[in-house]
Amino acid sequence: MIKGIYIHIPFCNIKCPYCDFTSFVWQEDKLKDRYVEALKKELLMYLDNDFDIQTIYFGGGTPSTLKPEKIAEIIDFIKNNVKHQKNLEITVEINPKTYEYDEFKIIKDAGVNRISIGNQSFLEKNLTMLGRDHKPEDSYKTIENCLKAGISNINLDLIYGIQNQTLQDLEKDLEIYTSLPITHISAYMLTAYEDTPLGTLVEKGLYHLPDEDLVYQMFLMIDQALHNKGFERYELSNWAKKGYECKHNLFYWIDVNFLGIGVSAWSYIDNKRFGNTKNINEYLENVEKGIKPVKFSEVLDEKKKLEEKIFLGLRLKEGIDVDLIKNKDLLKELVDEGYGDVKDGRFYLLPKGIMVINEIVRKVL
Repeated sequence: MIKGIYIHIPFCNIKCPYCDFTSFVWQEDKLKDRYVEALKKELLMYLDNDFDIQTIYFGGGTPSTLKPEKIAEIIDFIKNNVKHQKNLEITVEINPKTYEYDEFKIIKDAGVNRISIGNQSFLEKNLTMLGRDHKPEDSYKTIENCLKAGISNINLDLIYGIQNQTLQDLEKDLEIYTSLPITHISAYMLTAYEDTPLGTLVEKGLYHLPDEDLVYQMFLMIDQALHNKGFERYELSNWAKKGYECKHNLFYWIDVNFLGIGVSAWSYIDNKRFGNTKNINEYLENVEKGIKPVKFSEVLDEKKKLEEKIFLGLRLKEGIDVDLIKNKDLLKELVDEGYGDVKDGRFYLLPKGIMVINEIVRKVL
């Protein structure tokens, strides 16, 4: 049973230097209209599956580079073609400056009830270091317009671990974030991925990421400051006020079937994971010919399922059943050294462990 649909919108006004998602700087409406038609056609290829949709999530790229009428068109198409629950959680990722009040009103009327804003920081020096094209005042205005249109479930993205960022800078950012009428905060450590401009700059020594100790102190500050203001961490990078956890994202971590449509989108259905081509021309040509644009797929056997249960479970606040860790000496070591703890028969990571989660997962497996 498919419970979530993810729609990838790959268009952006600029390409951020740290971004490793499939996205393109493209302004031409003709291609965007063609892409929306392809999204609808791709969805129809999966109607032989059982649907009971609880969430729709528009990610990117920058979904708000589409006209709001196109977002509404896609939502209506999904509702008209697959079984869905009445109280859908519908999220749209947007960047500051892309939508004004009128645009928010259109998507609100179409059923959008959750907005995720990629503002990343309210400090101008951080935005400059991240290569962003908006100012702090643009973020304030975007939040104001969103609320005015009647969408009150708002996530703000925060990036930390930026060149020249201090704990005082982060403290200032957190004061601003927690003073705003929002429900959710996603905080991501800046990562220099290969094949991105940032990755190249770091490799050449032209951009300096802070050392691990400072990044750890930043994470501790974020976790504590948000907790003090009523935001509880429920996943490695996500904090929410009670009842405002992102249902769609939780599906990724708790073994729920979801369908991803669009270029580079991934799906997970009946123990099979598969991903679409990252080439937009190949995507469009295949879909227009009635061919699924799937480029990668794997069937998860029992061993792989167990590995994923451990890896994904450790991302969540409640962790995993201690019985999944067969090496009890390792379990004791992780607890004794402050990487994690055990409560009610479940092992969960503490901040020290979150910083090295990949290494811990490797040891557990």
